Amino acid sequence: YGSLMEPHVKILRDFRDRFLLVNTVGKSLVRLYYTYSPPIADFIAKHDNLRAIVRVCLLPVVGMSWVVLKLGPVGTVSIMLFLSFGMIALVSLRRKKVNNLISYVKSDLVK
Repeated sequence: YGSLMEPHVKILRDFRDRFLLVNTVGKSLVRLYYTYSPPIADFIAKHDNLRAIVRVCLLPVVGMSWVVLKLGPVGTVSIMLFLSFGMIALVSLRRKKVNNLISYVKSDLVK
């Protein structure tokens, strides 16, 4: 993002400090990130279009980090499960509606 003061960077730093650095797996991920990211970040910084693409791709990560910081991990998982079940229900209802429409059209063609 180009600046340590950028709000998205602050969210990611807060997430790192509160949730990643407090457990072994998180510490390993952070260590891996700091080992391999500097040359990648240098490359990205030199290419404006790539920098824009990476910023857009990071938005879901920043968004989920923000949600976890505000609601905590349990609240976030609860919301994600609720949304997942809602999406599954919508897809199922749409499929059923499409299948009913196909059946109706087929029966109308047979007449």
